[in-house]
Amino acid sequence: MHTDYRTPSYITADQQKLLIHRCTHPQDRLLILLMLDCGLRVTELVTLQIKHFNFRDNTVLVRSLKKRDKQHYRRIPLTSRLVQALSEHYVTLANKEPDAYLFPASRTTTKRGHIARQTVWRKIRKKTNNLLYPHILRHTFATRIVSQGNTLIAAKELLGHASVKTTEIYTHITTEQAVQAIRSIDQRSWLVSWREKLFPRRNVFILDHRASSYFTVGRKDELQSLLDLQLKKINTLIIAPQGMGKSHLIQSLPKDHLLQIDDLRYVKKTLVALILYLFAGDKEEAFELLYQQADKEKVVMKESVKRLTSLLLSITQKDEYTLVIDDLTHITKSGVDALEKLKNHFHIIACARQLKIDFSSCVTNFQKIELPPLKRIEAVELIDRLSVPILSRIEDYETYKNHIYEQTTGNPLFIHELIDRYRKEPDLSMEHVRSITHTTALQELDMSLFIIIGLSSLMVLRYLGGELSNNSGAFRLLGGAFLLFALFARNLFAQVRRKFV
Repeated sequence: MHTDYRTPSYITADQQKLLIHRCTHPQDRLLILLMLDCGLRVTELVTLQIKHFNFRDNTVLVRSLKKRDKQHYRRIPLTSRLVQALSEHYVTLANKEPDAYLFPASRTTTKRGHIARQTVWRKIRKKTNNLLYPHILRHTFATRIVSQGNTLIAAKELLGHASVKTTEIYTHITTEQAVQAIRSIDQRSWLVSWREKLFPRRNVFILDHRASSYFTVGRKDELQSLLDLQLKKINTLIIAPQGMGKSHLIQSLPKDHLLQIDDLRYVKKTLVALILYLFAGDKEEAFELLYQQADKEKVVMKESVKRLTSLLLSITQKDEYTLVIDDLTHITKSGVDALEKLKNHFHIIACARQLKIDFSSCVTNFQKIELPPLKRIEAVELIDRLSVPILSRIEDYETYKNHIYEQTTGNPLFIHELIDRYRKEPDLSMEHVRSITHTTALQELDMSLFIIIGLSSLMVLRYLGGELSNNSGAFRLLGGAFLLFALFARNLFAQVRRKFV
């Protein structure tokens, strides 16, 4: 069985028929149909008893697991194929007493009267070549109910949701359906329609320039490279200081099958959030999967991060999702361990200001993209586009542009921030423009005095070397060595120790 996993996930009618056809044993067929046609959770399924079924009106009474503080049941009608499967399984039961479980445990199990949750998981995984898990069948039931035009209130009651907001995740409509829905309420006479086509009216709504200022300047090569790497499913690490446009590039990515997290400082919390997202917020189903092979006490142990990572890998396919990590700069050791496993399963795009060399093992198969500051011509283009609303207030536009570039050195974020600061001023005279500076701008330092002293010292040494006949070579050598050291000292110091990737 092949299915296109999405979040939320469900299977088609043909895939349902194939799955049921593979269930030759009556018990297996009944297990599948109770989730497909009743939307039961795994725990609700395995704890069903004979007394929960009303064979006169063909309904089943299910205790909702979402109402743990009080007894809350929902009554679900049975489909004809489910009634047939129930009849075939019922005749095979040795114990038909009201308190007997519909799926009794084997003789080797004495403490539990019904089959275990992991038994259901194993059956479904085996029938589908490890492609499906129980929640997809429950989700399929919900999607079928909503897509047939039934109200969300009806779906909420059948699913046992506490809020209709949870049920809203099962509403899937195509673009064509959305267009048709809007057309159904956009009713105008043919005379009005023809008049608007012949004499279109001017739009009276004027958008603020900042509200529609999403554009890209100076990052076309990097953006094209990023899109190519995403298409090829190649892991990517975007390295750049603050404000160089890492987040801006990420926003340009296609949103299909995209999972985005902030960072990996709190690994356990991040992994749990991803798992719940993939389960469409159904905490109960995620809880059942998490504890199917472990006791609750084991989850709080140190290896819980490892188990959460394994769980995340088990419910997704390789390269099914693109995982975007906004900032890897402050990744922890446990985050490195998790990323080393995730990087070979997910397609990952990560951003960082810098990454410690000790943690570089988690990005060994990443292609690196570095974002340099904007070139002057690119920075001026960005300044021009952002300054349109305040052009009338600027006395000397050339001074204005030069000052912004000198203050920001081509950093896109700093350019935005400084121009936003200018927006708040009613008048931008030449003196006023220069008086406003960016807090991260390098302090202006007059180096002319140091340069004059250095050159003068070299000239003195060279002169002494020429005047003194005995030790002239030593003075000339000393002056030349000092000159070479002054030229290359900065690069030498920078290469002494490499701390970051």
